[in-house]
Amino acid sequence: MAFLTYDWSFVYLLAQSNQSSGSAGGSFFSFIFGLAAYIFGSYCFYKIYQKLGEPNAWFAWIPILNNWIMYKAGGQSPWWTIAIFIPLVNFVALIFLIIAFVNVVKKLGKNPWLILLMIIPIVNFVVLYNFAFG
Repeated sequence: MAFLTYDWSFVYLLAQSNQSSGSAGGSFFSFIFGLAAYIFGSYCFYKIYQKLGEPNAWFAWIPILNNWIMYKAGGQSPWWTIAIFIPLVNFVALIFLIIAFVNVVKKLGKNPWLILLMIIPIVNFVVLYNFAFG
């Protein structure tokens, strides 16, 4: 019964974001970095799909269609893109997406173990650049 009468205002206070002038610069920097990372990643995947001869390489620029083209280029069924939005099935779809990415890297003639380096921040940009232009 004590749980129902507890004042949760401190918890709600901690959950609120700080809108002071100091955080505006950080959020702007995050936005610029995120936009630059999106443009760089999309361009690299665009070049990768062009190397593989995919007719719709421009799908790399559209957020959901980039998974469609990755499945297709990697020899998997592109319909797994829809399965990404189904709970619990999305884990299987993710595994097939990783398999498709490994197949794409093999088609490029690169070592598929380099994909593990993409877990490391900032290094992932170097690895992706290597896949696209190396």
